[in-house]
Amino acid sequence: MEQPASAYFIEERHDPNETHTLSVLVANEPGVLARVIGLFSGRGYNIESLTVSETESDKHVSRITIVTTGTPMVITQIKHQLDRMIPVHRVVDMTVAGGSIERELAMVKLRASN
Repeated sequence: MEQPASAYFIEERHDPNETHTLSVLVANEPGVLARVIGLFSGRGYNIESLTVSETESDKHVSRITIVTTGTPMVITQIKHQLDRMIPVHRVVDMTVAGGSIERELAMVKLRASN
């Protein structure tokens, strides 16, 4: 069965999803993490991993490291939207920037008896 005709030509795109690691330098003030995460949840973007740490205490700067997936167009849109936020100083795509080191951390609780 043929689909109904439309006045608008909408091209279906099947771009593959990519995983990108974004490093976001932000002002270390209350509510910044909630605003950054709100950007992702409000637009339906997925966060695979999230790490936050203060980097320069005298300048009140923190780094948010986000691993996210999406099409190249979605990743570009995420970077531009993060860059426009007021508390954000800089957004760097570590996947594109070049050599980086990835590590995984596991917290394990052991109970031993004599």
